[in-house]
Amino acid sequence: MDGIHDMGGMAGFGPVDVDAVGWGHEGWEARNQVVALLSGGMSRAGIEEIPPSEYLRASYAERWLMCAERRLVAKGVLSADDLAVWRERFDSAPDTPMPRAEQPEALAALEAAVTTTTPMMPATAPRFAVGDRVRVKRMRPERHNRCPRYVRGVVGEVERIPGEEHLPGGPASSDVREPVYTVRFGSIDLWGEQDEPAFDLLIDLWQSYLEAP
Repeated sequence: MDGIHDMGGMAGFGPVDVDAVGWGHEGWEARNQVVALLSGGMSRAGIEEIPPSEYLRASYAERWLMCAERRLVAKGVLSADDLAVWRERFDSAPDTPMPRAEQPEALAALEAAVTTTTPMMPATAPRFAVGDRVRVKRMRPERHNRCPRYVRGVVGEVERIPGEEHLPGGPASSDVREPVYTVRFGSIDLWGEQDEPAFDLLIDLWQSYLEAP
């Protein structure tokens, strides 16, 4: 991802409030996670469609709710008018009971999705090997990607090759797969000398993000 949706490694936001990170502190956040999963999965690409001003005002859990709402409207499950009615209802009476629907088949599919892990396919003919030095390409992709901005242009070392996976950001019908590499970066290479001790960072990156240094 790019733009304001990729704030990793940026300074100026003050200290991290560890207690506020993530979700689950309130009941609605857990329900929100289920809605996001039932609407079609947790989509980073969908999050990037949120306008920057709305994205910055929203909490982490709210962003997933906004993404789920957009997806459900696009699928025709809900309409924008439906959402407006419920927002008005909850604004005027916050204790209004939540709408419920009994869908055993959806629950079974959700349970299967969160309890089943599909292993990566083995990487076929990877361009780089464990121990190779690689540089992350300088780039600004127009489509969704999973290459953090703060590693672009930085040299690291291939730690392992976990397998092969679909290339993020391709067309929905695309079956383009690439080797994925776990690359080790030094904190000094990424951000320079800091007050804290140096450390290493491991990031999984697709082959097309990398080049020989």
